[in-house]
This record gives sequence, structure tokens and C-alpha cells, in this order.
Amino acid sequence: MTPPPSLFRPYLLMVVFSLVCLSGIGFLFWYEDMQYARPTPRPASLVQLPVGSALRLEAAGKMPGGKPLLLHFFNPSCPCSRFNRGHLRELYAQFGPKVDMVVVLQAKDTLEAIRKYRDWELPMPYVTDPAGTLAERCGVYATPQAVLLSPDARLYYRGNYNTGRYCVNRDTQFARRALEALLADQPAPLFPGVAQTAYGCLLPAFEEDSGQ
Repeated sequence: MTPPPSLFRPYLLMVVFSLVCLSGIGFLFWYEDMQYARPTPRPASLVQLPVGSALRLEAAGKMPGGKPLLLHFFNPSCPCSRFNRGHLRELYAQFGPKVDMVVVLQAKDTLEAIRKYRDWELPMPYVTDPAGTLAERCGVYATPQAVLLSPDARLYYRGNYNTGRYCVNRDTQFARRALEALLADQPAPLFPGVAQTAYGCLLPAFEEDSGQ
């Protein structure tokens, strides 16, 4: 005897509802991936000094001296910044004794950014850059981005950590390769354009300039 259709209706509705939910979740992941796969719009007024230029960092207050300096521009609210935390820990473990590493926090809510950063227990000290003064001097307008300075405060590298958000492709770990070259007293590596093309989240200080 065939069960009445009314018995199958709840199961059918449950299956349809589950498929709709899974499709929605898949769309959100796809949308986020596509959103950060495109280059970040560059602010019209931004001036980026070339590699080898001397950078004045008085805006950040007292900075470490005597060693190469890696500045990591970081907004805890940006998904891309959250994805490369593990890579930052790896870099600190490998280069920490030889390189000063400082996180530059910039967010719409500075106190909330500090709280999140402390909760994540990353080993690097931080400075705040609410007005974007330090970011502008370094020519950085998106996060996550790295700026590497030689011991005499000259720009050695500015750009991405990797082509992938999780930084797992060692061949395109640009910041790591730049650190290795600088510590070996080699000229700044000639990376492909994708290394310097900013991807990720526009820093809040530049949102008005870019029209966002």
C-alpha cells in the first residue's frame, strides 16, 4: 500500500530548505572570494615612492632601529587580514631575532581593533594609525600589505604577502622572499606585478578618497 502524499511533504520541504541554505552559503563564499580576488581601487591622491627611497616614520612615534623593519598593515575587521595570521606567526618565528616586526593597526574603531588584536595573541608589537598618516607615507592603502625597510630606513619591498589569501604557496610568498634577500645583502628582488598590486580591504582612512 502506497503511503499518502501528505507523509512525504514534510521531508520534501526539509530537503528543499536544506538545498536553499546550502546554495546561500555557497553563494556567500563565492561572493567573498570574488570580492577580494579583484585589485583594491587605488586612491587618486596616493603617491607611492619607489624602492630605495628613504621613508620618514616620525608619524608612528618611536620605531625600533638598527635592524630591518617589517611593517604589517592590519585591519582586524578585514577577512583577508584574518586569513594570514598563521603566516605572520611563521615569519616572526623565522625572522624575529633578525628583523623588527611591527603591526600597524588601522580601523574605523581603533579601540576595538586593539582589543581584537590582543585577543588573537600575535607576537608582534603594534602601533595605531587612525588617520592613515603612516600608511600614506609608506604608499599603502589596503590590507594585508607588507612594507620592508632596510636598517637605514630605505624602502626595500612594499606589497602582498602572497597571491593566495592563506599564504600557502611558497613560490609566491613575496614578503618572505624579500626578507631572505635583504638579510643576505642582496638587491631587492624583481617580483611580478601581482606582488605589488593591492588586493584585500581598502584601509578606512582612504575610503573617502576612493569614493567608497
